[in-house]
Amino acid sequence: MGYLLIMAAILIGLSTIGYFVPPYYRRLALVGGIVALPAWTVLNMVYQVPAGYSGLVYEFGGIVGQKGEGLQWVLPWKSVYAASVKVERHKFDKLDSFSQETQDVYVAATINTQVSPSDIQNLYRDVGSNYFEVLILPRVLQAFKDETVKYKSVEIAPNREKIRVTVRERLTRELSSHSITVQDLLLDNIAFSKKFQDAIEEKQAQTQIALAEKEKVAAETQRANQAIEKAKGEGQATLERANKEAEANTKLAASITPELVNYIWAQKLAPNVNVMMVQPGQNFIMSPEFLGKGKQATR
Repeated sequence: MGYLLIMAAILIGLSTIGYFVPPYYRRLALVGGIVALPAWTVLNMVYQVPAGYSGLVYEFGGIVGQKGEGLQWVLPWKSVYAASVKVERHKFDKLDSFSQETQDVYVAATINTQVSPSDIQNLYRDVGSNYFEVLILPRVLQAFKDETVKYKSVEIAPNREKIRVTVRERLTRELSSHSITVQDLLLDNIAFSKKFQDAIEEKQAQTQIALAEKEKVAAETQRANQAIEKAKGEGQATLERANKEAEANTKLAASITPELVNYIWAQKLAPNVNVMMVQPGQNFIMSPEFLGKGKQATR
């Protein structure tokens, strides 16, 4: 459109300039116009499409085709717009979502997308150049909301990989109809409100304290069991010694006879004792050998 308007303006100017300038200048203007118009036409037919882009061909404001990268030629009244078909990285710093118990969940994610080079004209024709804001952004937000609400707050972090894969598969299905490919979806971080985060940290601290106390009790129990086993061993040893001593005493008691007692008792008497008095009613019998020993001692 711009080319045609400029050409029309130039032709009108050349056709009317003869009324205001001398013939000499009129011929110069005509020669200049004959040289300039083809040059201007050629310049408006050449376009350079950079690598990683597709050239969308516009005619009178509408998309009528597309060109690949490199040097391209189109009719002078058409124009070419370079649209990126490279992998585009989009980062979401804070996507608001919810857990099963309606706790606030904040998701930080990164999505890599790429538009099909062969079908980009249809995307721009149907949606426009702002396809990210129209198609991708709202779908990412909705997909995470629909997924995190399936889990309780304490279950979201352990299931982050499952959430990531599910959201990626959903976005792949929904965006493929618009010739957009999801190359990857990265889940950078999952956070909660400060109040809830503080509660989680406090619970973790109490859990660590409880585990420490449990380990302490287990250690004390182990030491007590060791002491009990040691006491049992010492008691068993003492009992065995007592049994052995009792057995020895029993054998010793069984070996002591009345004669042995009398003999030992007599051995304890002083050598110069000649007479012994015994209370009436007591049976105290000395052997003849002992009495004989006493008589020999008194001589």
